[in-house]
Amino acid sequence: MTVAITSALLGLVATLAAAPERAPSPAEVLARRVEERQREAGGLTAHFVQTYRSGMLSRELVERGVVSIKRPGRMLWEYKDPEKKTFVSDGKHYYFYVPADRQVVVGEHAGDKGVAALLLSGQGDLLSTFDLGLETTASGRPRLRLTPRKPDPEVERVYLEVDDAARILAIEVLDVQGNRSQFRFERLRENVSLPDSLFRFKVPPGVQVIQG
Repeated sequence: MTVAITSALLGLVATLAAAPERAPSPAEVLARRVEERQREAGGLTAHFVQTYRSGMLSRELVERGVVSIKRPGRMLWEYKDPEKKTFVSDGKHYYFYVPADRQVVVGEHAGDKGVAALLLSGQGDLLSTFDLGLETTASGRPRLRLTPRKPDPEVERVYLEVDDAARILAIEVLDVQGNRSQFRFERLRENVSLPDSLFRFKVPPGVQVIQG
């Protein structure tokens, strides 16, 4: 290697070493705040309103209930209106029970509840999973725009609306078929003591069990 080439390489190394790291964008800073909040917070309970809009049928379904979360991975979604339903995960298995159908679906992957559950449980890595953008809602609250880095047949885009303390107030999921599912949370309570027994599901007598 000639002296000239060696000098050039050493100069390049010195330049790269001196180059400042890229400052994180406002969207990245907020995403990290949200992740830290979700992972460090204790038990959480909230009332939720879930609104589903069909892109093809132009129909809207609104459901209400209460959600309880104990990290990592344990959650209970109790739908109260218009139909009673239960989704519960103990961190290893999930159970989806509709009393009117006399059936319970059992699976081994708690994340199957979808991206909303993943984000609320504090198990998602926003920066590695999504391209991030930052918007402002009509009420002036910040809203993160999340676009999957890898094609996802079920998720085209996700929006997270948060408050000044980086608590998630709403999650909206759009899929490739044009369907929208929004979860809006009210009466949030953090650092609530939740017993492990709350996240254990006992199959009622006479109910059909379906493996998911």
